[in-house]
Amino acid sequence: MGEPHGSGESELEAPHDGRPWLAGTLSALSILEVVQLIFTSLKSGVLRLSFAGPGGASAGERPHRRSLYFREGQLVFAASSEPGDRLGPVLWRGGLIGREALDRLGGEVEPGRLLGQVLVDEGVITAADLYAGVAAQVREILLNAFLDTEGEFLFVEGPHGEQNEVRLPERTRDLLLEGLKRVDETERLLAAVGGRGALLTRRGPIPAGLGEFGHRLLEALEGRRTFAEAADESRLGLLFALREAAPLLEAGVLAPAVESPLVNAILGAGPGIEAATGSSDTLVRQGGPFSLYRRIFKRVHAALAGARPGAERRLDSYFSRMPEGRRFVFEGIRFGADGDLDVARVLANVTATGSYRGAAAKARSLEGLEELLTFALFEVKNVMPRPEAEALLREVGKMQVGKA
Repeated sequence: MGEPHGSGESELEAPHDGRPWLAGTLSALSILEVVQLIFTSLKSGVLRLSFAGPGGASAGERPHRRSLYFREGQLVFAASSEPGDRLGPVLWRGGLIGREALDRLGGEVEPGRLLGQVLVDEGVITAADLYAGVAAQVREILLNAFLDTEGEFLFVEGPHGEQNEVRLPERTRDLLLEGLKRVDETERLLAAVGGRGALLTRRGPIPAGLGEFGHRLLEALEGRRTFAEAADESRLGLLFALREAAPLLEAGVLAPAVESPLVNAILGAGPGIEAATGSSDTLVRQGGPFSLYRRIFKRVHAALAGARPGAERRLDSYFSRMPEGRRFVFEGIRFGADGDLDVARVLANVTATGSYRGAAAKARSLEGLEELLTFALFEVKNVMPRPEAEALLREVGKMQVGKA
């Protein structure tokens, strides 16, 4: 389902029959937060979203747009320029239509005769199936929007004139909770595959019983596409593609296509980094990203302690303020008097949950350490004089790229 009406106005330009109520960038408010405001305020109108694509051109993601239509705080319609958000792929992923039938009948779509009408006329789906499919499409457009982090938004309050409203089986409150779950799952799986811009290639034989989604993803990854590009090409969308890729990576069917210091650090492939079967203690002793974080934290702690007493106590405050669902990463871990941090236990904590294995466990651990470092550097800028803080930030930057 493309953008409605096809007008020539800018995506973020308010229509004549509405008035801007809220506008900004996703660096200030996330889509989850914006939709929460619309829901709690019982607003009616259109939320127009213009995305740059997280990771930018290097991740292979095109700029795209989505529009979300609300009536008294409830989502009633949505439109998107993303290929994976179109009705056909949504019906395919939902099991309502086979890919072969979708490819065959897609050629019969023409002005005035949309895909849904073609599918009903040909007896592939019923009118009730079509209504359920459109509702599922509206739902998916919203949930997929939550995964974007770079762009702009504009909510225009007032009547929107959209005639194709549907009633979703879930209320906006439930969709927000589902969105939170999807964001968390997406972040975890992205860490496992190496990010949206990762280049993956098939290294092992295709496992018996691999489903149609998995085959489509493997086909799309050919030709050195980034993972984000392959997710678009396969029409799986980012999260569905990640769900297919993670077990294939774990089984060795997929592997990084190019040598990359970041991917090697996460996967443990490279000189001085623990092999996949090694212990977390060995990983720290032999070097690599974990021991690097340990060294950086000691350096930051020393600088903070020199500026003001009680540095480890201030740094430890981060652990008590973490969201409940993330505290397991630093369970039982605190800064030592000299700023030492048991980074080996971070990996042990993540692995002990059973939710992360191998590369995924390492990636989730490194993600947690990076979040902690962001907080520590925030504290540096708060506590230390500006010239000294800026000098330390430059030093940490050099340490991160191996130049200090």
